[in-house]
Amino acid sequence: MQQTSIINPNWNFEDMGIGGLDSQFTVMFRRAFASRVMPIEIVEKLGIQHVKGILLYGPPGTGKTLMARKIGQMLEGREPKIVNGPEVLSKYVGEAEANIRALFEDAETEYKQKGEMSSLHIIIFDEIDAICKTRGTVNNGTGVNDSIVNQLLSKIDGVDSLNNILLIGMTNRPDMIDDALTRPGRLELKLEISLPDENGRLQIFQIHTKQMHDNDMLGADVDLKELAAMAKNYSGAEIAGVCRSAASYATNRCIKFEGKVEVKQEMIKDMKVEREDFMRALEELKPAFGAATEEMDEWCRNGIVKWGDSVDRVLNDGQLFIQQVQNSTRTPRVAVLLAGPPNAGKTALGVTLALRSGFPYVKMITPENMVGYSEFAKVAKINKVFEDAYKSPQSVIVIDEIERLLDYVPMGQRFSNTVLQALLVLLKKRPPKGHKLLIIGTTSNQSVLNMMGIVDAFSRVMHVDTMTEGSEIIGVKKLYMLIEMARQVRFSKTRDKKRLEISEYSSH
Repeated sequence: MQQTSIINPNWNFEDMGIGGLDSQFTVMFRRAFASRVMPIEIVEKLGIQHVKGILLYGPPGTGKTLMARKIGQMLEGREPKIVNGPEVLSKYVGEAEANIRALFEDAETEYKQKGEMSSLHIIIFDEIDAICKTRGTVNNGTGVNDSIVNQLLSKIDGVDSLNNILLIGMTNRPDMIDDALTRPGRLELKLEISLPDENGRLQIFQIHTKQMHDNDMLGADVDLKELAAMAKNYSGAEIAGVCRSAASYATNRCIKFEGKVEVKQEMIKDMKVEREDFMRALEELKPAFGAATEEMDEWCRNGIVKWGDSVDRVLNDGQLFIQQVQNSTRTPRVAVLLAGPPNAGKTALGVTLALRSGFPYVKMITPENMVGYSEFAKVAKINKVFEDAYKSPQSVIVIDEIERLLDYVPMGQRFSNTVLQALLVLLKKRPPKGHKLLIIGTTSNQSVLNMMGIVDAFSRVMHVDTMTEGSEIIGVKKLYMLIEMARQVRFSKTRDKKRLEISEYSSH
């Protein structure tokens, strides 16, 4: 006795419109479908049950929903039931639990009739975290969330559990889901759908430019391998957006705006999406988990003045730390603290090192962006930057003016202990396996950070000196200000001289 094959023999990844997920599909097939295509007697001899649940998690736009929806094309037979998590909820008492039971009714009826010969029933939950939060954490007075989780657990792995169902849940926040739901026998297969690597990005570009290529509308100068290499930390959805943006530049060349909108018919037949269109699209659409280069450039707009050995030492040692993060397998997290007097150029040096690293994710945490934030809002903001960094293979985080971030006040030695404790945890936390993180901190008051225990969280402290003029200490920022003031004086004298010359000429 052999089960009917559930796999469509003609399917492949590219025709399904999915790229960069080959390894995830391989694991999913082995864990969730391999046992289902084997003869029933073999499965019985092995004494195993089929996997009943899969949890797909990862950053937004990486293909979780697309992957789950395309499973229907991979399978012969029944179409999956696709449910958005919030759709299950209801304002009526008991209605949400009834909606959960209704999703399993077809599978229950068929299993009673056919047993192990029953066809596979797939239920896909998008945004499953909306209805399966950890029990006891939702205080809405109704207990609906806890009841939904309990109902779902009983259907997947209860007394009358079914062997003909496969539940696929998708979420951006796996930490919010009740632990009981993710243990073996329930959503036991947890697959991270992370940002695609270079080969994955190439596959996604090939998918979204296939129509352009087949219809001879892709420029000969377009190199998809080059685009894949440039699109670091772009998600699948963002790459699709880049292709649409590039196409919009090409179509815009064929439109005339003179009083009214007209299509240049003579240009349409030769229209192609060229390399320059993709370059402009990449510049226009920045990845959510990419480098904040525009913001960072503002911090070092004047460049770095190498006025002495101190600057060279910081830049050279900093480069060694960058190489350590890139190459070492033993130290996935390296933290460096730049300490020195105010206006010494610590922020500019830290930002310069971050940008020189070439890491795909570069972000800055600064008190200037948190004016008016409460303690808990600050912690949430800082934590999000670190969580986003963990989604990238290599990341740099610059934490500027740490003592100000902690609301330190010298009068009475006051500071935010809530932010301090959160920062200590995040500074010492190791990144997930396969991810590397460089942290660059700056401070103008190292003794205060030493008292708080933060200095110990850094691998190395590098001192940034200031220039001196005789006995007077001159900060780099102050020097720039004096230079600009001198320029204004010179400009004013030049302007007055020109006015005098014009006045003398007019008098004649």
